Amino acid sequence: MAKIGLLVLTNPTKLRRILPVVKQHVIKTLYVQFCPGRQRLINPSPTSETGTNGPHHGPAVIGIYSQATAICQNLDVRVLLSGIKNPYISTINTRKKIEVVIFDRVFNSDDVDHFLHSCLVNATRKCEIVTLNGNEESAADDIGIPNQSHVASKLSGSFGVDGVLPNKQFKVYENVVLGGTFDRLHAGHKILLSEAVLRCTRKLTVGITDTAMLKSKLLWELIEPISMRMWSVEEFLQDVDPDLQYDIVPIYDAYGPTKEDPDLQLIVVSAETLRGGLKVNEVRQHNQLSTLDIHSVDLLEALPEQKQDEEEEDKISSSNRRMRLLGTRLRVPEARPSLPKQPYLIGLTGSIASGKSSVRGHLENLGAGVLNCDALAHTVYKKGLPCYYAIVQHFGEEVLGKDGEINRSALGAVVFSSKEQLEKLNALVWPALLDLLKLEVQQLHEAGHQVVVLEAAVLLQAGWDQHVHEVWACLIPPEEAVKRIRERNNLSESEALARVAASPSNLELAAKADVVLSTSWSTAYTQKQVGRAWAGLQLYLSKL
Repeated sequence: MAKIGLLVLTNPTKLRRILPVVKQHVIKTLYVQFCPGRQRLINPSPTSETGTNGPHHGPAVIGIYSQATAICQNLDVRVLLSGIKNPYISTINTRKKIEVVIFDRVFNSDDVDHFLHSCLVNATRKCEIVTLNGNEESAADDIGIPNQSHVASKLSGSFGVDGVLPNKQFKVYENVVLGGTFDRLHAGHKILLSEAVLRCTRKLTVGITDTAMLKSKLLWELIEPISMRMWSVEEFLQDVDPDLQYDIVPIYDAYGPTKEDPDLQLIVVSAETLRGGLKVNEVRQHNQLSTLDIHSVDLLEALPEQKQDEEEEDKISSSNRRMRLLGTRLRVPEARPSLPKQPYLIGLTGSIASGKSSVRGHLENLGAGVLNCDALAHTVYKKGLPCYYAIVQHFGEEVLGKDGEINRSALGAVVFSSKEQLEKLNALVWPALLDLLKLEVQQLHEAGHQVVVLEAAVLLQAGWDQHVHEVWACLIPPEEAVKRIRERNNLSESEALARVAASPSNLELAAKADVVLSTSWSTAYTQKQVGRAWAGLQLYLSKL
């Protein structure tokens, strides 16, 4: 089994039947050299296909990505575009070293030998050859790729919109631009980028949204850093067409370089962002710049079998990919040599009202020993203990109830309105609570629990992440937290906002967490995340 392979595809109608066979030979990256109708690997004779320009083949490229996504979900598929734009290019130079070449038909042995030794620049010395003779069997029907005129008319859902080019007009431009988040590059991104490359002859500018523009996106805290997203886009583009000039830039508003670059001629947008493209032209007109032609590309729909949960979107999206990260191990936990290996301690944290208690309950049902630090804090507050007297001495008897015990609501009203007072309370309570936690952990271990979960909203602020083996964090949008607090605690909006503000931000939590969970959806979906996290933990512990 090879990690990197190249499929030489001459007949796209075979693709659905070929891909299951390809999966048996390639496990990581599959390059596709699309040579429609090619009878020879070298010196192709002029045909109607070799005489067309790059955009003419756009629908076929879309079809390749669409079918590959449905059949080979774990393969990084890359359709090489240089040879599509210019079929007379004689060399293929991929960034990754090719280990196996798969032909979709039988070619002359001399042609194959010449292809391997003269055309394929970056291949291993023992590069394997697989020739498919057309008799491969697959459970999938050989439905092929829709004819190009059909796909073109489907993609151009913008006829009659001023400035939007019908896709059947296969025009090319020197300077093309597009923008997006491009988190965890997927087939939809590759289609959008490929459509831009096929229409570009000189310079392609790609704007990548910076952090300030991400906060409306689902689970935005899990979006890759902009440096990684910029690298991924450029690496992909250089791989599929190294002949263009690329300018990959961060953007801090919806317009980026389009509002000031006079050389731009075409903007490529998705059907979802078409309005943004029209708005770009309004801004350019206001800035006395020429308007851009607009090429709109439909979103890539997810087939029912491609959705892992009903909560996911009906399209191939980065949001779905981020949802699939919930309950998975995002990183290898940092070593804690000062901690005993058993029991294995999980620090479960999150902002107020983020659903920590429900996650703790699911983990308890799976066999974990659990501790609720908030409940244990009641113990250290009790009358007669040193912490009780320290709190009364500092905050006064106004925080006491009629029974002489500390009134947590009264105390909360004081500390959540003053950062200084909250820090003072923490300094009094946290050391005493940590000592109590250690005693409780030992008791749970002696009772037979190999894994103990410490639920603590203050885990990070108190520095208790240094006292657990790994951190699991619950994330929900701040507005959802405010809504839950108001309903649960009967607080005003300002009081609820103050309590959320006193918690670590979701971004801070995600940065420290080894596992991230979210209770934003159904109880069943939360339970599925927790089950996935628990299974991953058991596998990890079995290898220690």
